[in-house]
Order: sequence, then C-alpha cells, then structure tokens
Amino acid sequence: MSQERPRRLGRGLEALIPGVSTPAPSTTSSDYQRLPVTRIRPNPYQPRREFNDAELGELQASLKASGLLQPITGRRSADGVELISGERRLRAATRLGWTDIPAIIRDVDDRTLLTLALVENLQRADLNAVDEARGYRRLSEEFGFTHAQIAEAIGKDRTSITSLLRILQLPARVLEIVEKGRLSAGHARALVSLEDERRALTLANEAVARDLSVRELERRVRELQERPAPGRSRAPTTTGAAPESPVIQRLEDEMRRRLQTDVKIRLTGPERGSIDVAFYSADDLERVLDLVLGPNREST
Repeated sequence: MSQERPRRLGRGLEALIPGVSTPAPSTTSSDYQRLPVTRIRPNPYQPRREFNDAELGELQASLKASGLLQPITGRRSADGVELISGERRLRAATRLGWTDIPAIIRDVDDRTLLTLALVENLQRADLNAVDEARGYRRLSEEFGFTHAQIAEAIGKDRTSITSLLRILQLPARVLEIVEKGRLSAGHARALVSLEDERRALTLANEAVARDLSVRELERRVRELQERPAPGRSRAPTTTGAAPESPVIQRLEDEMRRRLQTDVKIRLTGPERGSIDVAFYSADDLERVLDLVLGPNREST
C-alpha cells in the first residue's frame, strides 16, 4: 500500500508579507525561556475552536513519557505572553499540572500571528472546514489579502480557497454540524446553493441521519431546487416541454462536481441549447473562470 502523500504547503509568510519568513524554533536562541503557564494567553487569531479530547489525551501521555520535544512559541503582550503556536501542547501540559513550559518568544504583528496559527493548524491536516474558512476570511477581511495570496501561502489553489469560503454562507446551525465533523466540506459545498435556510438545515440533518454521500446529497439538493419552496408556486413551464433526460441529468451532475456550483443544461432544439452556470460573488466567478479557462487565462 502506498504511503499517504503529505499535505503540500505553500510559501507561508513570504507569500503574504515580502521579506518575512516563518522563524524556525531553536533551543539555543536567546529568546528561549521557560514561562509560567499562568502568564500565557491564548492566540486571539487561533482558527481552531474544537480540540479533540482523545488527541489531547494522547499528547498528554506523550509529554508525560518523553517531555516536550518542541517548545511553544509566543509573542510579548502587555500582561504576559500571547501564544503564536502550540495551544494543544499548552493544554496537555496544563492537564499534567506543569507550572511552566519551554517557549520561544518572537516579535510578530497581528497578521503574521494569524498566518502562523493557520499554517501550523493546516500542517496537522485536521482543522475542520468551518474553522479553516473562518481563518481565510479573517486574512481577507481584516488584513486585505486576496484569495490568490492566501492560496499561495497555504499551498492550495485559489479555486479551493474561494470554494471553501462559500460555505460560510450556510446557516449557523448547519455550520455547527460541519464543525462537529458530522458532515464534510464536500457536503457543506453541496448545501450552499440552497437559498432557503430551512431547507438547508432539513437536508443537512437528513444527510447525517441517512449517512448520505456527497454525490447523494448533491442529487437531493437538485431535487429540492426543482421543487418550489413552501408558499411559493412553481414558475410556469413551456407547454409541451419534454422531461429532462437521464443523459442531461448525468452531464449536469458531472459539471456540478467539476465546477462546484449549480449548472443547468437547457435544450432549445434537437441539437441546440445553452448551459447556465451559477456564481455567487466576484471571487466565485473568478474561481469558475479559472476552472473553465485555466489558471493562466488572460486577466480582464
């Protein structure tokens, strides 16, 4: 069996902040010290909201057996030290009753702090899709980074960043289901195209209860979109219009999966028709164009 490919990482801080690189911890640095755990404050830009108890227990056992092999990193603040990375290590050490912990102190600004926290968590590959998307949104909204810059720093393509950010349009109760790991990012992307929040929540709960695959959920979303919402009448259809053929449905499914958005093929004659491709923002349009025309297309 082949080994799992490691997650590809991007250029990190240098992609976002020219001239700044991620510092490599060194136990010989003059910034190395042991800090009282009571002086350490959480990272205000920590993207991770959920910490798995079982994984923390495993880390706690490792610390008890072998000690801390990699110091946490932090930056000085008015009332002590603010974490840059290592919150799981700090939590495990606190559980063990440690009163102090090895740390390396760095001088970084807010945007570097957020990027370091994101990159560290993404390296561990278990950050849930909602926390990941929220981290990207903070980089975009608070620090003005483009989706392309974020993609280069994290090691993903721009279309993946834009596509993931779209799931934040889902109702809060649906996002909670994704955060808890009961639905995947693929399930969340399938639900985004549902404008009716009640329908989105109902279908999310159905997907969990019936253990629907992403493809099955996409089919259920399409069925709901073809049905009028409660209290609304279906728009009149053309008299004599033929029902959609299985071939057309299959082609639409393939294009939806490829473009990660709603696609409708409309026939206007035996060999004529049009293809409608939905987009939901300027960035989403750029994402679709990249997929259709390629990332090296001429900019407009």
